[in-house]
Amino acid sequence: MKKLLLIFLFFVSLAAAKAQDKIITIKQDTIECRIVSVNAERISYEQKTSDKQIVGKSIAISDVLHYFRTGKRDSFGNMFDYEKTKRVRPEHRWLFSLQGGLAHSLTDYSNFKNIFLSQDNSASAADDYIKKLKNGYHINTSLHYLLNTFLGLGVDYNLFYSASKGEFLAQGYGNMNLPVYTNLGLDERLYAHFAGPSVLFQQFPDKKKRIKISETISPGVVFFREETRGNGYKIYWGDNDSYSGQAPQYYDHANSVSKSTNFGAKGGVSVEYGITPQLSAGLAGNFMWAKLKKMSVKSSEYDNKDQELEKAINISHIDYGFTVRYNF
Repeated sequence: MKKLLLIFLFFVSLAAAKAQDKIITIKQDTIECRIVSVNAERISYEQKTSDKQIVGKSIAISDVLHYFRTGKRDSFGNMFDYEKTKRVRPEHRWLFSLQGGLAHSLTDYSNFKNIFLSQDNSASAADDYIKKLKNGYHINTSLHYLLNTFLGLGVDYNLFYSASKGEFLAQGYGNMNLPVYTNLGLDERLYAHFAGPSVLFQQFPDKKKRIKISETISPGVVFFREETRGNGYKIYWGDNDSYSGQAPQYYDHANSVSKSTNFGAKGGVSVEYGITPQLSAGLAGNFMWAKLKKMSVKSSEYDNKDQELEKAINISHIDYGFTVRYNF
């Protein structure tokens, strides 16, 4: 009888050992323990140490791939495998993002090119100058508060920058109505700042949650600025309305600043790889839409404020580059 009791106790203890709870981490480590409680942020559990002591511990939900709990079985008697569908709020609620790379403007410069060609400049020189204006760089940064693992709210900032420089012919007329060509130096720099509130969406397509797809949507305000520096060929008339002979001519600076503020909208998408549970990096792209309807232009000779444009100027641009995101 005693032998049967000992055998029975042995199998009971063996079954109890096998019926331990298990936690599988995203690093594929297995923690055998007794799960005490599970909430949106952490799993609390008890674990025996080498000296037979029971120690209370916890692990962040963000570090857990799935877990098993004894006593939770299906109709076939198998233990449930708890995927992290119960994860509602991440442990680290703030997400900072930094993105940079190249950018391409969708602005139409066809009228600008026609002016260059009308001055007997080559089409290749005009195309090269315009190409530099259309292709520049971008920087994007954002800060979001994660309501859960799928949705976040925050703010977004984007900067587009491009520059072009060259020398071109400018046609005029001298004595006897003969055409005179002079060199016109031109140096332009374009800045388009975007800022506004942002909504972030996140998806994790793989079970290990190493791959992350993120999308952002952001309405906001666009601050446009164009700086033009150049040398112009001018005629000095002084107080005279006319000259007998050729009026004095000279080169002088022809600098101007153009500004405009308008509504805009931006969307973005990125695919990232989780280097650590808090840090990820990958490829990203954005599209920023905006049209300028008014323009303020200031130079040494004139100052026009909020001048209505005959045709709205599309300053939308496409960004592409690398992104880094950090949860804290």
